[in-house]
Amino acid sequence: MPTKNYIGLNIKYLCENNFLSQDDFGAKFGLKKSVVGTYVRGISYPKVEIMQKICEEYNLTLDEFVNLDLYLKNKGYTATPQYTTITEPAPADYSTEKEALLKTIAAQEQTIAAMQLTIDTLLKK
Repeated sequence: MPTKNYIGLNIKYLCENNFLSQDDFGAKFGLKKSVVGTYVRGISYPKVEIMQKICEEYNLTLDEFVNLDLYLKNKGYTATPQYTTITEPAPADYSTEKEALLKTIAAQEQTIAAMQLTIDTLLKK
């Protein structure tokens, strides 16, 4: 089973966020509109060299470009379905345990919201 990645979704986001058509985006990287379209639809993926150029142009790491939903990242979400971490120390008493649980619940709600945005985005395709 292929690993989930956000390449196509992120190219679409970069186009929309920078007011570029797929043709304009492709021209920046020496690609035809039809090739960019295959990336956006997940039919094919750019070569590593192209991804490096995209990352350099938009100040991204390859890891961010491939593994993070940039839309969610730029909306302030720190968790996506692939990246959820909770780093709370063990509570010392009931009041800190309650605070830790509330923070955990808030982090889980944020993750659920991020997942819902991803689902909504995918359903719009």
